[in-house]
Amino acid sequence: MSSLLKKFLYRKYSSYNLVDMTKSYKLFILIFLFITQLAGCAAVGVTSVVAPPLSFADRRSTEIQIIDQRVEFKAIIEMQETYNEANVSFVSYNQTLIITGEVPSDELKNKLEDLAKNIKGVKNIKNFLLVGKNSSLRSQGLDLIATANVKSRLFINTNKGQYKDKVSPTHIKVFSERQEVYLMGLVTQEEANTAITIAKSSKGAKKIIPLFEINESFKK
Repeated sequence: MSSLLKKFLYRKYSSYNLVDMTKSYKLFILIFLFITQLAGCAAVGVTSVVAPPLSFADRRSTEIQIIDQRVEFKAIIEMQETYNEANVSFVSYNQTLIITGEVPSDELKNKLEDLAKNIKGVKNIKNFLLVGKNSSLRSQGLDLIATANVKSRLFINTNKGQYKDKVSPTHIKVFSERQEVYLMGLVTQEEANTAITIAKSSKGAKKIIPLFEINESFKK
């Protein structure tokens, strides 16, 4: 639980704390997100041992989905003391572990990558850690908004208009750091191009970083 409390304070999901909000509204948002984070902590604790909630629309196998969830959980638990108060996030997709956030030195950046290589289930690592100060609460809040905007546009644009049925939102994993939006998934090149185009038109996305695994066997 302590690791998720740290992430409440330092990670991209920690706050909607925007500059123009009143103090009381900021507090309400912080409390709300803290409560939901606690609920998420309980879910992770149980599902990592029993049976994680899975998406049957996901192109990853059930086994790989479970492995990815466990990799993320282990990365947080096993490395939290190493990165201490730095802002570090872990996302695993198809056994590729993405590390994002900010750390104070190249030494810590490299050390975290080395430690991640020893986590069971990790086949590949992409280290996007930036050496510098932790992103502000405002920036972390904007990350949450940018992610939500991309997800909503993917859902809306692929259900009508020129992108109807071009790609399924359930096949695209979206997360953001410093308003740079990362896109992951097992997709065809056409699906990847569609998702990138839609994401680029989303408000709040400064940069799109596609990390797709292209597999043309998914062509209709």
